[in-house]
Amino acid sequence: MTRHFSRLELDGALLGRLKGELSLRIAEGLARDGGQIRALPAWLGPPARGLAGRALVLDTGGTRVRAALLELFPRGGQRVLRRSPEISLPAGRNDGELRGEEFFDIQARLLASLNPDPGMPLGFCFSYPSESLSTGDARLLRWTKGVRVSGVEGTEVGSRLVDALGRRRVKVSRVRVLNDTVAALLAGARQHESARPGSVLGLVLATGTNMAAFVPPGMAPKLSRAAPEWSGSMAFNMESGNFHPPGLCHLDDLVDAASENPGRQRFEKAVSGFYLPRLLRAALPPEQRKGAPGTGEALVALRDSGGPGAELAGALLRRSAHMVAAAVLGLADAMGARGPLLLAAEGGLFWGAGGYSRQVARTLARLDHRPVSICRTADANLLGAACAALGR
Repeated sequence: MTRHFSRLELDGALLGRLKGELSLRIAEGLARDGGQIRALPAWLGPPARGLAGRALVLDTGGTRVRAALLELFPRGGQRVLRRSPEISLPAGRNDGELRGEEFFDIQARLLASLNPDPGMPLGFCFSYPSESLSTGDARLLRWTKGVRVSGVEGTEVGSRLVDALGRRRVKVSRVRVLNDTVAALLAGARQHESARPGSVLGLVLATGTNMAAFVPPGMAPKLSRAAPEWSGSMAFNMESGNFHPPGLCHLDDLVDAASENPGRQRFEKAVSGFYLPRLLRAALPPEQRKGAPGTGEALVALRDSGGPGAELAGALLRRSAHMVAAAVLGLADAMGARGPLLLAAEGGLFWGAGGYSRQVARTLARLDHRPVSICRTADANLLGAACAALGR
């Protein structure tokens, strides 16, 4: 296994290359479709100062779902007025394929249990690959994470949810759909209103990974062509997990070739909690693979145990933190950010792997001299969804 360690150590020059190449790929994605970085407009601006009101919010990701009624205060701050229990959706993994009507009815029932006032706005954090629409809705492109729900791909999920609410006599004034990375971005900007929108970046690092940012006017040529009437910055979901970074090794190639989507999501496969255990197993001799960690949490536990494989687990987590830090700076460069940065970070791997966030912070400082504040927002998906529901 010792031969793997040198290939997992990335020096400053290689991380600088990663930063520069990601910045170029983001610029390409903002100019046209079809590149590594999709750079999808979210049709949401930064939360306005003084944004206030009450909103229904729903957070659906993986097979877990929760709902709440939030109030935002004009001078900042918020409170959860009512909150549903978090439930597990029977989303077709082990119990057969679920029909779309059932899928949305379960979520509508959860929202209805909050007894909302008629005509409230609804923010829907929907964390599956989707195309955001200028209407505020989003069209599901494909299911991921083992979920199988029939009759939903290609349809507008916000409208489907509103229809399900209507069958329960719950009326909403409008629906705004966003993903968890954009929700993290909005929540961070709301919590730190003094930060310039162009300096705020959103990051999710858990089972998968993604980044988001507020793109300044004129920096996204494809948006200028599609919506010349839009003024001000707009949140973009970068879909950065599909970046193909420099510095990958034969372990990455082995994991990619054996994956469900060869050739895609190469950055995600190098840094995220779903794939890090696969990289570890690829490095182990065949006789040691049985019983190897199968989750990101188990990989962290192995690193902390000091037992066989702990050093390799630590090297994989360390490389992940180095690459994520370089990617954050690549995004900042693509946005033209020159001053201090605010990184709104969410995700179990980023905050749950002991020392991971500190390693990212140290690498950021080593690669770039500008100050970077890393923040974590309580109930970020719910707060971001409320900002979307109440904003423009």
